[in-house]
Amino acid sequence: MKRTPLIALGGVILLAVLVMFFMRGRGASANGEYEIETAKVSRGDVARIVSASGAVRALTTVEVGSQLSGQVVELYADFNSVVTENQVVARIDPQTFATRVQQAEADLLSADANVAVQRASISRADATLAQAQKDFQRQEELLKEDAISQALFDGTERQLAVAHADVALAKAQLQNAQANRSQRIAALETANVDLRRTYIRSPINGVVIERSIDVGQTVAASFSAPVLFRIAQDLGDIRIDAAVVEADIGGIDAGDKTVFTVDAYPDDEFVGEVEQVRLAATELQNVVTYTVVIAAENPGAKLLPGMTANVEITADKREGALRIASSALRFSPPKNGPPVEARENGQGRGQGGPGGGQGRGGQGGFGQQFASLGVSADVQKAIGTDMQKEFQVFQQLAQNPGAQFDRNGLRKRRQAMVERVLKRHLTTEQFSTWQKQQAANATIKRVQAWRENERGALTQSTLVLGLDDGENVEILRGAEEGDEFVARVRVKVSDDS
Repeated sequence: MKRTPLIALGGVILLAVLVMFFMRGRGASANGEYEIETAKVSRGDVARIVSASGAVRALTTVEVGSQLSGQVVELYADFNSVVTENQVVARIDPQTFATRVQQAEADLLSADANVAVQRASISRADATLAQAQKDFQRQEELLKEDAISQALFDGTERQLAVAHADVALAKAQLQNAQANRSQRIAALETANVDLRRTYIRSPINGVVIERSIDVGQTVAASFSAPVLFRIAQDLGDIRIDAAVVEADIGGIDAGDKTVFTVDAYPDDEFVGEVEQVRLAATELQNVVTYTVVIAAENPGAKLLPGMTANVEITADKREGALRIASSALRFSPPKNGPPVEARENGQGRGQGGPGGGQGRGGQGGFGQQFASLGVSADVQKAIGTDMQKEFQVFQQLAQNPGAQFDRNGLRKRRQAMVERVLKRHLTTEQFSTWQKQQAANATIKRVQAWRENERGALTQSTLVLGLDDGENVEILRGAEEGDEFVARVRVKVSDDS
């Protein structure tokens, strides 16, 4: 009996606490004890930034080697030496090659003498031939008068034939001597070329960034030319080979602006421009990347080859676009905040964008695009019929148990099916335009944002968004400049609570 008043008192206290807590929450909502922070729709620039990293390199780097084997006897350049084209940077021991030149010169003199001997032999053979012709003519006249025997005439005739053969032989020997002389000239030129190659020269104007030899070191060029120097051309104009992952490579084109920093100068920002997007992919640990070559100026040669550059590439940019702060798109009404009413515009979630989800084998969201492309009704009907046939085949493939686990593969095959059908029926220009529209639509998405109406309640609106740079988001449809959307609600807590 004594416990009954205590239990009753405890129940009253608990009930009072619950009522106070409930009334406090209701008061914050009903009496408007909260603060609403909004983000205003304005105009400005929105850009899609792609981050990557890569190594700094010179525009042109040339490896200078030696075509000859031998000992290095002189060096005329060192690390960081500024060299000009054809400047001598090293010398291979020339003694062996100079001796070969002397030997080749002596061989050429011998060949010249042999040519002179053969010319003299031709002159002697010509004289012998002339005498033999005279003897033959005399003997021929005497034979007609029966003054000599036939045997004597035959001997004279044979001597004439031998004289003709001696002339031909002498001329052939002269040609052989002249050919041998040409060989000796070529051998001398080869020896001179090798002697000149003992001077290692710079092929370009630039700076020596690497030296791989010292005086006294023997260079062996038996199988490949050894690298003696690396010379970078004009460090005032550098390149960065940035590795961009495949998910970010879309939209990066030659001419896109870039900003980059290096660890050596963390407070300095350097600017560049995309020069080339290389088509060859590199795969490392299942990560596919593409090389984007960035051209940049290097005043004062502050940036050195090999430095790691942290690059931000402006893959896409909208100037003067309608935009809103990203925070307004992440807002969700709190339970004890302002009252929430029905949405303002009836564009529900899941509505496809232009060219969005096509129906089963039908044209679906292609209708508006076909109208803009100027596709005739007959062609549209043919596309619909063709799409139905292709979709039946696709459905059979999708029912395969193995394919159901590869949703990404199914998505790619479905897209390939659509492109295959459209390519069969659209003109080249129409299909190209459709592909560009698809690429533009890939960046479009729909989100729900909240705004405060004249009654102080929150209403939901659908915004169609474009580019997102992490801070601001482009608005394509659903709002106008000056509109305000809720970014945050702060509920006030009374002092006596």
